[in-house]
Amino acid sequence: MTFKFLQFYFIFTTNNDVQDLLIFGHNIDAWLIYVLVFFGLTSLAFVSVWFIGFLNESRQSGKSIKQPWE
Repeated sequence: MTFKFLQFYFIFTTNNDVQDLLIFGHNIDAWLIYVLVFFGLTSLAFVSVWFIGFLNESRQSGKSIKQPWE
C-alpha cells in the first residue's frame, strides 16, 4: 500500500505539475540551485585531490612518476 501511495505521489508529467510543491519548505527551483552548488563543490574537491596528488608525485627529487602497475 505504501508503494502505491509513493508511486502516485511522485508521478508527474511536466515540471509545471511540481511548481508549487514544497520539499522541506523549499520549492523545486531552490533545490535545483542547491544541487548545482553541491555538484560544483564536489567536482572542485575531486579535481583538487588529483591535483595535490600530482604535485606530491612530481616533487619527488629526481624520480619519475611511477605508474601503479610498476
